[in-house]
Amino acid sequence: MLVCTLIAARGEEQTAFTVPKFTASQTCQSASCHGGGVGKDQSVTWEKKDVHSRSFATLSTNRSVRIAEALKIDDQTKSARCTVCHSPLSAVTPDKFVKGAVPDKAVSCESCHGAAEPWLRFHTRTDVTHEQRVSAGLRELEELYGRANTCVACHLNIDAALVSVGHHPEMFFELDGQMNAEPPHYKDKGTWIGPRAWLTGQAVALREISWKLSKNRDDDLVPRWKALTWLLRKTEFSTPALADTAEFSAIQFAADRVARNASKSTWSKEKTAKQLRDYVTLSAAFREIDIAPVEQQRRGEVILLAIDRLWVALKKEGAAKSDNFDASLKVLGELSRGQAQFDSIKFAAALEQLEVALELMGKP
Repeated sequence: MLVCTLIAARGEEQTAFTVPKFTASQTCQSASCHGGGVGKDQSVTWEKKDVHSRSFATLSTNRSVRIAEALKIDDQTKSARCTVCHSPLSAVTPDKFVKGAVPDKAVSCESCHGAAEPWLRFHTRTDVTHEQRVSAGLRELEELYGRANTCVACHLNIDAALVSVGHHPEMFFELDGQMNAEPPHYKDKGTWIGPRAWLTGQAVALREISWKLSKNRDDDLVPRWKALTWLLRKTEFSTPALADTAEFSAIQFAADRVARNASKSTWSKEKTAKQLRDYVTLSAAFREIDIAPVEQQRRGEVILLAIDRLWVALKKEGAAKSDNFDASLKVLGELSRGQAQFDSIKFAAALEQLEVALELMGKP
């Protein structure tokens, strides 16, 4: 009732079918709101440190110009094929904005949080709950499943033609690392958020790739699908439905269940250490001769991300420390990235070095 009362108090006619309007980021940037000092500096953090604030400017780089030329796009700064991710509000028609709003050029506040008109004026009130804000239209981002669903749209799903012309980087989605690189303009409650975010994000990534393959089989995408399926089978959420011989649609629904469960899971030092140990002991998997080299490379990519995020969490939350492990992880990363041809045998040896380093530490 409180939310309904607050909305009605604006003196506007509201119905269940009213389409919420965008207010643009200028309504968030005042010093008394999110453009102020400590605790109110979310907009400042976004503008000065977050790469999302420069996403539209990326469309004017030489790389973007080459992509546009290759795909015969007249103006990449106006083409929906590009702005859908680099400047989502560019395609929103003027009638969807409140009077006086100037549409943002970039991935800005409402790109992630949703059209702000219904909840803008009361969302900072201390007597309004998060559930009431979400009921009014604020997008659910505190819950990791909802956050992953919001981010994956641009951080994984991409027009294949943009990558095929050879200039646009291939998109990977790993929620924990990407949240920290943002950098975050918010604070998550609790501890051991990292492993939970990593696993939720990887499951959502598998779900999205499975959905894409169920619509149109892409042989270049299948090795990534198999690698993510393999990765999730090595977790406590593994189920028979996650067999790499299953149909794409079956894996899609299984991965979504994993994501939902993982987002609500509880992690600890012991659980994180166990998952890390389970991964660093998989060197034999990279010596399997019946696994195609491209699939081995994809396995290497996802297990590197997994080990990295679990180790970061142990150092942050569990006070773990090992120069040997850090050095061996760096080697693993070098073998996974930037190689003309993935060497699975060398990668297996590097994994064994990580296993040794972990054993020397004892229990993290």
